[in-house]
Amino acid sequence: MMIENIIGRNDLVNQEVELSLTDKAAFEEKIQKLLLQIPIQYVLEEADFYGLKFKVNSSVLIPRPETEELVHLIIKNHKNQSLNILDIGTGSGCIPISLQRNLPLAHISAIDISEDALKVAKQNAQLNRVEVSFLKDDALNLLTSNYPVFDVIVSNPPYIAISEKSDMENTVIAYEPHLALFVSDENPLIFYDRIADFALTNLNKQGFLYFEINQALAEETKILLEQKGFKAQIIKDINNNDRMISAQFLG
Repeated sequence: MMIENIIGRNDLVNQEVELSLTDKAAFEEKIQKLLLQIPIQYVLEEADFYGLKFKVNSSVLIPRPETEELVHLIIKNHKNQSLNILDIGTGSGCIPISLQRNLPLAHISAIDISEDALKVAKQNAQLNRVEVSFLKDDALNLLTSNYPVFDVIVSNPPYIAISEKSDMENTVIAYEPHLALFVSDENPLIFYDRIADFALTNLNKQGFLYFEINQALAEETKILLEQKGFKAQIIKDINNNDRMISAQFLG
């Protein structure tokens, strides 16, 4: 079987390459997966995020540009600071690993309830040559006594209500982990509520909470945090959607 490669800086050159039987089988397998509308990141088992490469599989969400904006916000606000940072619900590890590469003075920990996700995150830390402390824990049942006090707590938790599932692309619903995506319609802010309660004990005074949020619930999320004693600010993403919240602890 022959495939066509495009090479060269200014000229397009067609070069025929003969594949081995093994390469041919692998190539055809990937084509079949793409025809099934499996996301290309899962097919290639790789995703780009904040200038870095990350391994991904069906155990973790595919990193999104909106989450890159969250990472950039934290880096911009805390450049050259010596911080103790916790990422809650780390998935592929894209948030803490990108932060560690750009905030070298920080000590960063990350948790996830999924052992399979943590396995991917640890591989990505090795791939990107950073040290992050990964722990298995449940974001909804964090024991404050098990953790130190942090300067920054960040999370991109599940925030899509089950009722919103019909508005989503089938490739997301069919292939990405629902554990990391969906929350009940009855309590769509449960993760923000529990994480904020944890922060009341385990965040330094004047410390910061950073969240990626459901744009439809931005005001509700802001009010929830303010009622707990945080000074909260909704921040729009590049598409002008309410996508992030920065909340400073005033306790």
